[in-house]
Amino acid sequence: MKNKTLTTQNIVLYALFIAMTVVMTMIIRIPIPFAQGYVNIGDSILLLSGMLFGPAGGFWIGGIGSALADLFTGYSFYAPITFFVKGIEGLLCGWIFLKMNSTKPIVSALIAGIWMAIGYVIGDWILFGLAAGIAAFPMNLLQGIVGAVLAVLLHKFIGPIFIKRLT
Repeated sequence: MKNKTLTTQNIVLYALFIAMTVVMTMIIRIPIPFAQGYVNIGDSILLLSGMLFGPAGGFWIGGIGSALADLFTGYSFYAPITFFVKGIEGLLCGWIFLKMNSTKPIVSALIAGIWMAIGYVIGDWILFGLAAGIAAFPMNLLQGIVGAVLAVLLHKFIGPIFIKRLT
């Protein structure tokens, strides 16, 4: 997105992507065995938002959308950790995507997805102990990888159309 100013259009687009992140997080929820939390596909939207809106958009859309999903699904104790972990995931994806001049979106999405899995190890360690974080790591990593692949596919098919309409 070329226009970095806070316009009505940008606010509406951020709100739309926050809502899509919430819905995609809530629509498919697979509980993680031996840990708290669940696997979802909301990462695909927050990673896509990093690619489309840059690091700031990725941070706010990922952080707010994912934290709201936690609040709506009864995981309010995770919301502060989710806000930072998912926000940084979106920021990281957007930042790497820009640094690579949009040539390899899978790299930026995978690195961000791996960060998310590591971030939740830290979050689970704080909340429940290191064993819980390590137990949840493989499923969080799977979620990050699936989210990255879906985000790249979405970007490939709707990214050019979306960007063309915004410029």
